[in-house]
Amino acid sequence: MRQYIEYSGYKKEKLMWMWLAVFCLVLWVAFQIKAALAGQLNLTAAAYFLLFSGLMIWRYGISYRYVLTEEELLIYSKILGISWRCVIPFAAIETYSNQYVKRFFRHSGMKKYQYQYCSADGQPIRIIVFYKNGKKNAVLLKTSDIFIKKLQILLPDKYLAAERS
Repeated sequence: MRQYIEYSGYKKEKLMWMWLAVFCLVLWVAFQIKAALAGQLNLTAAAYFLLFSGLMIWRYGISYRYVLTEEELLIYSKILGISWRCVIPFAAIETYSNQYVKRFFRHSGMKKYQYQYCSADGQPIRIIVFYKNGKKNAVLLKTSDIFIKKLQILLPDKYLAAERS
């Protein structure tokens, strides 16, 4: 296997909800502008607008690309045209699982959790536990079963199966 690429982002089925939320935000902004022109300026409304706009960008504006190579996992993140990369060498991976079970992994001494998935993605959350600078970290991904199977081929001894509920 040379490499396997998978994407995490919003799905077309979720776009209806995104456009409904955008429509509601536009209506709300129009209502607030009308109130401001009538002399009832509300700074809390402006703060709420910024908050909800940020949440929309976080939910629908971020996409991830996961690339499995022979010796590492590459995670490319992109938000509004700005991109960055996270590299996890296979030698640094302690274990990975097909399901993130919070109660199990919270008590295992993780120093840092990296959420590397689009929240609008419908895939289940997977976890990869690895060491970085001598500290145990975890990355949470939303990937398909095919991705986990490809990872099992590359790292069969580090797989920790979790029962799906």
